[in-house]
Amino acid sequence: MTTAVTIHPATEADHEEIVDILIESYSEYRDTFQPQEQWENYLKDIRESPTNPYIKQLWIAKIDNQIVGTVQLFETAHKAYPTFELSIDYPFIRLLGVDPKWRGHGIARELLQQCVESAKDMGKNTVYLYTGGQMVNAIRLYERFGFVEDPEFSSESSGGKAICYRYDS
Repeated sequence: MTTAVTIHPATEADHEEIVDILIESYSEYRDTFQPQEQWENYLKDIRESPTNPYIKQLWIAKIDNQIVGTVQLFETAHKAYPTFELSIDYPFIRLLGVDPKWRGHGIARELLQQCVESAKDMGKNTVYLYTGGQMVNAIRLYERFGFVEDPEFSSESSGGKAICYRYDS
């Protein structure tokens, strides 16, 4: 079996698998969502995410014709988070997920690189994303890739820390 990763635009037929991968990928953080109702709301967001009309690009990663990862790219922060007042007029990454059985194969890195290349195609040399302070594996990944925290857009509340990262290419 090869471990060559290929990145493709997702189709509607991929949506169910995308949701399964995202739920499996984010489940390690389930207990950090307090109260538990926050986790249920997050799951609802994940389940609805592939059909979000604001997604500019929905990518999947495949190994041996099997979907093993996914990521969503939005044109701006406002499109990624329409209910928040965010003045980030750059492409925004959301819901990067890799099947836990396939972690450590460079899949997340390939998906992030695809987002960077897509941003360049949009005429932008910067991409942003948010992650939760409890998502230590994600933080490590983003920082190793070259993302740096943008403290202007990071925040802390009773729900935890929301860290805003940016990557300049």
